[in-house]
Amino acid sequence: MTCLTLTDDPDQQELWRTTVVKHGLSHPFLLHEILAIAALHLATCIPEEKGLLTTRATELQNYAVGKFHEVEVTNETNCIAVMLFSSLLGVHLLADRSRTQGLGFSDFLDHVLRCMGLLRGVMELTLKEWISFFQASDIAPLIRDGRPQVPYDNIPKDCRDLVELVKESDLGPSSVTAYNAAIDRLFWLFALSDVPTVHSTARWAIGWPVQLPDEYIVLLNQRRPEALIILSYYGVILHFNREAWIIGDTGARLVRAINSQLGSFWERWLAWPLQITQLS
Repeated sequence: MTCLTLTDDPDQQELWRTTVVKHGLSHPFLLHEILAIAALHLATCIPEEKGLLTTRATELQNYAVGKFHEVEVTNETNCIAVMLFSSLLGVHLLADRSRTQGLGFSDFLDHVLRCMGLLRGVMELTLKEWISFFQASDIAPLIRDGRPQVPYDNIPKDCRDLVELVKESDLGPSSVTAYNAAIDRLFWLFALSDVPTVHSTARWAIGWPVQLPDEYIVLLNQRRPEALIILSYYGVILHFNREAWIIGDTGARLVRAINSQLGSFWERWLAWPLQITQLS
């Protein structure tokens, strides 16, 4: 059942199984994206039907996107459905291997950044404006933020050393602030993921892009080395979630793609992500 692969939290699994579908019944764009995700998941479970189910997933997604474009305004009657749809659309793009088959390093990196952009769209579309409404709604447990103990005590040393990357680089104040914020959220994610535990759901792995500052995304889209290096450590998190069908080998491919973009000057910082993703 697809809902069991989105999160390891039983309460959230039940919400995906029942409450989210209930919202879908009132909003065709959400319902068809739910069906699209389910079809894509089935394609990984039934190899002999993979081609047919992947095609069906794409058809359902295209219909969902078309219906979503008919939404003229976000309000209290549809904001939950808009948020859920946007989340699932980003997950769908990340999980659809047919979109990345045969891509070179640069194109694969572009693909991951597009996925992150869609997931961040959740924040832009709904979370900033409607967060209080969501927290009082029937989907409140889905947006519950994990709160590992601070200071984080289970961050790998190689990851902690990222703060030195920022200190050693010649950066302006806004870049320093953006990178430190991205690293802090990365530490949060490592703490929640309890690395090196390997996970079979994508619950926490897709939470990082939503929380990133806009300035970091600008630097990332400019392919600034420091931004790419921080992203490679996110690739490690994805790799430890590789048993989730949504993620698979995305983390390892992302680290290799970033390594291909940077010269030998940066190899010190990429040594650990490359080691982790190549060993397992």
